[in-house]
Parts: sequence; C-alpha cells; structure tokens
Amino acid sequence: MGLFSRKQKAEATDTVLITGAELDHAARALNAGDDGPANALVDRGDDKTTRQLITMRILGASINQQ
Repeated sequence: MGLFSRKQKAEATDTVLITGAELDHAARALNAGDDGPANALVDRGDDKTTRQLITMRILGASINQQ
C-alpha cells in the first residue's frame, strides 16, 4: 500500500485535522483498492509517528466498513 513510506515535510505543525468525511472516503477507497486518498491524508503528517497514527485510523475505518 505504501502508507508508511511517506516523504518528510519541510516544516512541522502540531495539529493534523482530518474530517470524518475525509476518513470515510479514504477508507472506502482503500477497500476498493485505491490508496490515493489514504496516502493524501497520511502525507499531512509531519513525522513518522503522526503518519502512523493517521494510517491506523484509516485502516481501522476501512475494517469497520467491510
């Protein structure tokens, strides 16, 4: 899927805001085989830990939708 292999951002921010609709869309797309929306959300994270947390939220939502 490539969700953990994200590039580093230039400047760090403290907050990443992801709406429920964005999370739902990314989870549905991931279940359909399209990891683009999920990768776009993960790219919002500035560090490895934040990206992993976003990834786990997306994966959890995709499991709930199956």
